[in-house]
Amino acid sequence: MAVLSTKALRQRTAAAIASLSGFTASPLVWDNIARTPGSALHRGFAVGVPSSIWTENGRQRSSVGSLDETTIAVRYARKLRIKDQSASFDEGLDDERAMIKAVTGMSRADITGLVYVNTPRREVLDDGEWLVVDINFAAQHFNGLE
Repeated sequence: MAVLSTKALRQRTAAAIASLSGFTASPLVWDNIARTPGSALHRGFAVGVPSSIWTENGRQRSSVGSLDETTIAVRYARKLRIKDQSASFDEGLDDERAMIKAVTGMSRADITGLVYVNTPRREVLDDGEWLVVDINFAAQHFNGLE
């Protein structure tokens, strides 16, 4: 099994979503996406990798690396139309589905397992203008030690 770094996993996930029409990667890290200027935030997303844990009881082999399970966190924002929030929210749900399909359909080369964690979190911000969605995935991959 070839090695896939956590960095490469994050980049591959971001590229899968960026390939969708109308989506824009935020220049900020995933947990700071709300600081993106409003003009660039609509249909903006960021991908983070907030945690990795060793699997197989933490065993490692220097020739292959450690088999890690990494959480991939996707945060997405969509501007809601004030006069038609429900329709805008539904469009956000369509975007959520498109992102899930893009990530679960990306190349699995060097990924031993990829799972969509069915716990999306959706929040309309207090101003009523933005829908923010968090989607999590879990990927198993060999992370190099050399």
